[in-house]
Amino acid sequence: MEIPVLSAKIGNPGEMQLKKRIAENLIYYRKLAGMTQTELAARINYSDKSVSKWERAGGTPDIYVLSILSSLYGVTVNDIISENAPRPPADPHGEQRRRVIVCLLSVVFAWLVTAVLYTALRLIVPSFEGAKYIFALAPPASCVIFVVFASIWWGHFVRFASVSALIWCVAACLYYIDPQKRLSLLLSVVVPLQVLALLWFMMKKQFGKRGGKKR
Repeated sequence: MEIPVLSAKIGNPGEMQLKKRIAENLIYYRKLAGMTQTELAARINYSDKSVSKWERAGGTPDIYVLSILSSLYGVTVNDIISENAPRPPADPHGEQRRRVIVCLLSVVFAWLVTAVLYTALRLIVPSFEGAKYIFALAPPASCVIFVVFASIWWGHFVRFASVSALIWCVAACLYYIDPQKRLSLLLSVVVPLQVLALLWFMMKKQFGKRGGKKR
């Protein structure tokens, strides 16, 4: 497919018109995908300032970025730069609801599997006292599911929250399974892990911003 040329002479009214058209399409497809500017910036490893600049028609992403965005949105580059781009009814909130529902259903499935395992153990080995600890596996499994979906669909803050929930949930489950464990010992492991997670996500966010500025 032949792609229209993006460059134009400085001061040419057609250039500004093209920038505005691309900006409008970028805003539309981002909202259709249910992403904020920050979430999009994290997905394509650019700064949110760059995304904002493109959507204000203050600049135009190069052809490489346009190809990434088109793949992300499930459209063609021509759709992004065309005046007559196909526009299905936008429902960004519906997309977010769909993601939340999928995540919640996956968590419910994890709890269902846990319940089935518990029931099976009770029926097969009624004397097995450790069956009650099967349910201790459900919260960490739910957090793992949350981490997976957060890494696919959501931004840095939600990813950090999901990883933090997993860290503290695993610690709580270990303490539940073996109350003899010293709480101070658990905290001496959990707190440094939490700090490391915080530093890691701060570094990733900062690196993403710097990468966007350089580009």
